[in-house]
Amino acid sequence: MFFQSRAHTPTQYDLPNPANALPVKCKIGMPNPAGVSSQFLVSVRSAIVTAVLVFFSCLTCAAAEAHVKWFVDTDNARVENFESYSLTDAPVLICLAAVLLAIAVSAFLDTRLPVLRIAGTRTRHDFIELLRIFTGMSLLLTAYEGALLAPHLQAQGNVGVVFVLLEALIGILLLANRFLQQAALLIFVLYLGIVQQFGVLPAFEYFNVFGIGLFLLFNSFRSPDNIRRYKDYSVDALRICTGISLLVLAFTEKLAGALYGQAFLQTYDWNFMAAFGFEVFTDRLFVLAAGMTEAAFGLILILGTTTRLTMLTVSLVMFTSNVVFILQGHALPARTEFVGHLPFMVTALI
Repeated sequence: MFFQSRAHTPTQYDLPNPANALPVKCKIGMPNPAGVSSQFLVSVRSAIVTAVLVFFSCLTCAAAEAHVKWFVDTDNARVENFESYSLTDAPVLICLAAVLLAIAVSAFLDTRLPVLRIAGTRTRHDFIELLRIFTGMSLLLTAYEGALLAPHLQAQGNVGVVFVLLEALIGILLLANRFLQQAALLIFVLYLGIVQQFGVLPAFEYFNVFGIGLFLLFNSFRSPDNIRRYKDYSVDALRICTGISLLVLAFTEKLAGALYGQAFLQTYDWNFMAAFGFEVFTDRLFVLAAGMTEAAFGLILILGTTTRLTMLTVSLVMFTSNVVFILQGHALPARTEFVGHLPFMVTALI
């Protein structure tokens, strides 16, 4: 994050603090007659680039982070004159090229943007606490609805009820800040319950929760040896699992699941491109663009380039989706989005 580290005694909440985590000085190809430091100019430039990228991403990609299966009956989804794209269609090839370009730009910016200071111990501790609390809230509220991890994954049968109770127990443990290591292990058991109830692919749609379990586990060991051995992997595990989750969601809800995305747009008027005069931007094309955008976010997170910028953009896009629901007068979907997105948004702070 953007905070300067302070001298401290190592605790179980310390995150990896690599030696190259100090700011680096970069040369800027412009005169500096006023004697302003290069580091300051780099920071200003990176802030402007970040603001521009995030602004346009939020304008164009709000639908990319809407979990359409939360609001569409997937068993009875119908779209008049529905037609899917094939891999060789021009819009698909153009979107694929845009994804590759986004990855290339991310890799380029990763070598140009300054390395920010790692947050101090107290700040990192606060962020971990937020992750624990928000994840606990999300699990507990979802269990209250009789679902597992997501509102559309309604538990089935007596075994499903057992997993709902387990989900509620994990939420309570996280909120109470008790037995965190055991709670992290129970998250893995809950995840196996998702596989048992709904299959492997729906489970991978929420692989970010598995990553949260790994993160909490790696940061809750009591043995100093285990802390030193595994803590360096905690943030990477969280980042990669979140990226996999976004990538799978892009495929199941908007690319291979284009029917669900278009059915969502028939109920909720989110295709704003027509209002801007782009009549050619049909619901079909809009869902394709949203899916490719989400896939690009996922791939960039997995690769680990411009991670903070990407997670900042994803979090703001998710927040924007909640705002859109509220502005359109859909209070219940807005609440559903907010509860489900809590773990995603707080992940950005880590």
